[in-house]
Amino acid sequence: MSHTEELDRYLQAEIENSQVPGLGVAIVGNGEIIHLAGYGLANVENNTPVSPDTVFHSGSTGKMFTATSVLFLLQDGRIGLDDQILTYIPEGPQSWVGITIRHLLSMMAGLGNFEIAFEPTEDRDGIVHYNLWQDHSDQQLINLARRSPLLHAPGEGYRYSNTGYMLAAIIVARVSGKPYYELLRERLFGPIGMATARDASWYDIVPNRAAGHCIRDGRLENRYWAAPTLQRTGDGGLYYSPRDIARWLLELDDPKVLNHDLIDLMSNPVPMRNGQFSFNSYGLGWQNSELRGHRKIRHGGTWDGFRAEIARFPSRKLSVCVFANTDEAQVARIAQKIAGIIDPALSPYEPIPDDDAGQTQRDRELLQAIVERRAPRQAFADETWRLWNNSWFEQIASTGIVVAGNPLELTHHEGDAASHLRRYRMGLGGYFLHWSIIRGGDGRIGEMRFHME
Repeated sequence: MSHTEELDRYLQAEIENSQVPGLGVAIVGNGEIIHLAGYGLANVENNTPVSPDTVFHSGSTGKMFTATSVLFLLQDGRIGLDDQILTYIPEGPQSWVGITIRHLLSMMAGLGNFEIAFEPTEDRDGIVHYNLWQDHSDQQLINLARRSPLLHAPGEGYRYSNTGYMLAAIIVARVSGKPYYELLRERLFGPIGMATARDASWYDIVPNRAAGHCIRDGRLENRYWAAPTLQRTGDGGLYYSPRDIARWLLELDDPKVLNHDLIDLMSNPVPMRNGQFSFNSYGLGWQNSELRGHRKIRHGGTWDGFRAEIARFPSRKLSVCVFANTDEAQVARIAQKIAGIIDPALSPYEPIPDDDAGQTQRDRELLQAIVERRAPRQAFADETWRLWNNSWFEQIASTGIVVAGNPLELTHHEGDAASHLRRYRMGLGGYFLHWSIIRGGDGRIGEMRFHME
């Protein structure tokens, strides 16, 4: 069976066995587009099929493009990654002293997400309470963000933050004189052939636009409504098709508009002030992890009734993109399965028979303790404790992982009395949390890693 036949069979089965209306897929390998296709329906009401040119919402995969717009200005010498953001947003509060553009893009500014950043206690000075149904001007978004207390000092931790990327896009607009998506259209989308990539819009006529969906009370429904300006902010406000992203993946492999140094800068993990990377090795709009000894660079996104996953495996010269038009779709799992079909060296970890359920239960209790900020010191080797207790524990706890009610599945184990590895996965909504633990002969943890799929 050819890869195309196997992919078609697998992806069609995903449509038939789930409540995902449609999938758009792009695969690039060895510098060529090797698969570009649509499955299922782009619009259920109108029975419109997905094609390679169906336009999906980016969700947070758009962050890599906001970062790219900043890098264009860096390339032009108009901005510096270590410039303080108050240079460009002087109306910001005193608490923003020390926050740099690099901090915004690497999620190290200390700014929280929407539920933390946009909770003013009163309406005054042009501030309106944040909600999905209220349009906000750039100034109102700044006014809301400036009232948010920092969760940690700049550079001293990691916290996923849509707020930071909103501010980064506002800085791009102030420096360039145009919205970040217009800069991208001129400098990236047009030159590399991303013909339909653009800002998200409720109002414009957008050919081949998919409809977003959600599942409520077990039923497929149309997506929730969000205010127009909140569709296009820098945290993930773009539209593009599988064909567009195929062109982007080709550009990353063999750059014509960017250069290798800037792509490496964007992709590589950013160190915190203490010299460690964040627990997920976040770069500038990309996360880093490892699968079967191979580097994986990825980002996902969920917004407006859509979900997206873009993943690269540089050592295997393979990149995969999956779009879905429901916000419950497990696109990260689907993308990894696709990678394994093309290249068995990248096959995802799947559940295996568990011959030591007692150890799995003890590890489940350990995970619960970690997310509840009560990790037991005695469970870790000295150096591992030092690393994790130096902000990584807090970063894991702040992700909101819910252990209760979610099965912890063994996916791999190997080793001997001197060193033993156990790898698990746990379903968390549209993603799987993957967790690996290596214990030494004394039973203490010598290495531990988390990543999302």
